[in-house]
Amino acid sequence: MVGDIWYLSGMKRGIVIIALAAVPAFADDVYLRGGGQITGEIVEQTEDSVTVDVGGGGTITARMSSVVRIEKGTSPLQEYRTRADGIADDDAEAWRELARWATSHALSSQALKAWTQVVSILPDDQEANRTLGRVQINGQWVTEEESYRAQGYIEFEGHWMTPGERQAILADRQDREETDRRANEATIKEIDTAIEEEKQQKEDARRDAWDRNPVPWGWGYGPTYWPQPRQPWQEDGRR
Repeated sequence: MVGDIWYLSGMKRGIVIIALAAVPAFADDVYLRGGGQITGEIVEQTEDSVTVDVGGGGTITARMSSVVRIEKGTSPLQEYRTRADGIADDDAEAWRELARWATSHALSSQALKAWTQVVSILPDDQEANRTLGRVQINGQWVTEEESYRAQGYIEFEGHWMTPGERQAILADRQDREETDRRANEATIKEIDTAIEEEKQQKEDARRDAWDRNPVPWGWGYGPTYWPQPRQPWQEDGRR
């Protein structure tokens, strides 16, 4: 199917291909060679290509040479647009009904638009505000972010918390880093000590071997072997 699609807008190709199977019936179906299928609303068709709106702001364009057949129908997206065009801007109940319908047909972006329209007409509507993720503070509906900030919270690493909690986290991290640093220094010191001890043991062993195997040299005892310089006649193999 990827070989048949030559233009994609608004979303990643892999996501679109997976999402196509979840599109409700009564949509436009474009069947491709090799068994591929694009389902959505045909927004443009020429002799060379066909472009399909698959919802969520994404479109797919395929070459007509790769198209086996096209079966047109009425998709939920098409129906949403038709119904939205027929609703007055100040008809809150009609927008509410459309928002619920869009939600039931997995049109999340369109549902969001419809609920936003309800709030613009009825700012205190509980259903619309809660669906949009808003909360009520002091009698006013605000976004989740606004509500946290109004309560003195700050956002830190994807979480809302008090400044004191943030400071505690940073202090704990600093303590752990200091503990790790000291532990590393102790480990390095242990390694250095072990190396020095090994050197000392080798030196003690060498001296002990010297002391245990003395050789009389006339004026006293010395090592069992005394290296002699190599003579010139030994360099060329002469004896």
